Amino acid sequence: MSVRSRTLALLASSGLAAAALAPAAGVASAEAAARPDARAAMAGGGWAKVSTGSVDTLSEITTARTADGVLHVVYQQDVGTDASYEHSTVATSGKVTGHSNVLGTWGSLIDNPELLTTATGGLRLVFSGLQDTDTSNFYSRGNAYDTISDASGAAWALQPHALTKFSAVYSGYGVGATTLSNGTPVTAGTLNSDIAVRVGDIATTDQNVVNTASDDYLYTAPACCLYDTQLVNAGDAIWMTWYANGTGEADNGIFVKQVYPTAGPTLKAPGSSVGGDSLAADQAVAVVARPGGGIVVAYKMGYPTTRNIGLWQVGTSKAVKVPDSKNARLVSLSTGVTGRMWLAWTTDADEAYALRTSPQGFGLGAVQAIKAPSKGSDLWSISVDASLNQGTVLVNDVDARAVYSRIVNPGLTLKAKGSAKAGKATKITFTVTDAGDGVGGVKVKGGGDSCTTTSKGKCTLTIAAGKPGKVSAKATKNGYGFAVADVRVKK
Repeated sequence: MSVRSRTLALLASSGLAAAALAPAAGVASAEAAARPDARAAMAGGGWAKVSTGSVDTLSEITTARTADGVLHVVYQQDVGTDASYEHSTVATSGKVTGHSNVLGTWGSLIDNPELLTTATGGLRLVFSGLQDTDTSNFYSRGNAYDTISDASGAAWALQPHALTKFSAVYSGYGVGATTLSNGTPVTAGTLNSDIAVRVGDIATTDQNVVNTASDDYLYTAPACCLYDTQLVNAGDAIWMTWYANGTGEADNGIFVKQVYPTAGPTLKAPGSSVGGDSLAADQAVAVVARPGGGIVVAYKMGYPTTRNIGLWQVGTSKAVKVPDSKNARLVSLSTGVTGRMWLAWTTDADEAYALRTSPQGFGLGAVQAIKAPSKGSDLWSISVDASLNQGTVLVNDVDARAVYSRIVNPGLTLKAKGSAKAGKATKITFTVTDAGDGVGGVKVKGGGDSCTTTSKGKCTLTIAAGKPGKVSAKATKNGYGFAVADVRVKK
């Protein structure tokens, strides 16, 4: 049976100038931007079912991409009254290519394991659970554990050591994991007001030795409770994030703290609470360490519903407000080696959206609307992978008891400068951008004419309209979602 990593209360419930981070403003009559209703993910053939068996309704999705380009996906299955972890492989084309069982069947497992790559290019799954009810069994003590595979993920070996001295990880509110550059594991387990963090392992299955090992580093919050802990590595400085739903403003929201090699101050994400109220993350806090770009956290802003998603670089005073992210429910963030990030989220209406940023990290591309796998989809968790030029979005569809994935192309933004005059051919200049950067080779069609953008993303159409109103233009390029802009036609 699954060990739920959330209480009922939870279920109910660096630097860049702000101007440079802000989404493009609304345009005047002489300049029109891509219409929100034109957002459409041109997404590689739609959703593919990733999972086998019956996926746990609260299972989060954890992913890692190996050097061969294969995306590895792990999620929790329900097997009668017991649980297991299933591993699936997804090719760069989006095709699901295989499956393997990670652990066999355990009596209980946490819903949010962490999949990592090893220093030798293999895979490591960090988790907790109870193998059975035999208290003499080392793997039924509730520490954090790991199991290792080569890059194929075909066969897994449960490791004979504990990753935490803390033995209540299995019943807690989140497990976080990362590695140092030399492959040393770093693991966090969360329960009530405490997060226990360990660098390295306790290399034994002798519980008496584990009990006498040096203590984990312990962070204790001023108030209960802490959830959805995540760890990231920024140049071998380990940062920890979590969500807190304490009793006041100081103890509510999303928090960040460096925990290794030294412990730093506890920082609160700006706008992550409204007074003493906040919105739970409801899955592992979305955080990345961008290559050369510091720690970035994505989270919900507003209360009692989401006004927008905030994208915050730790150390700055403000978060970027992501456009068209109202009513977001679950948020995921990933970064690639170029520094670009992919952000994906679901809404209260079980819709899904995604966008890609600029290589500098905070120029926001056009939001891509993604249809749910089916009309009846109930999207519990979402994950996004940014290791390719395109994004790969995965969801746990509770209605189908299945995990689905799809490829999402980055979006284009189309702007038209000027207005046309009825009955007169008018030249209108269009600009096509991707996260603020001009895109060449884009075909723009509208008003009976077409053009192809230069390297700066500009081209000109001759618009001929017989009467006042508007003329639509559409921008398309292989590998991108399309964009639409309207040109006003005056008398």
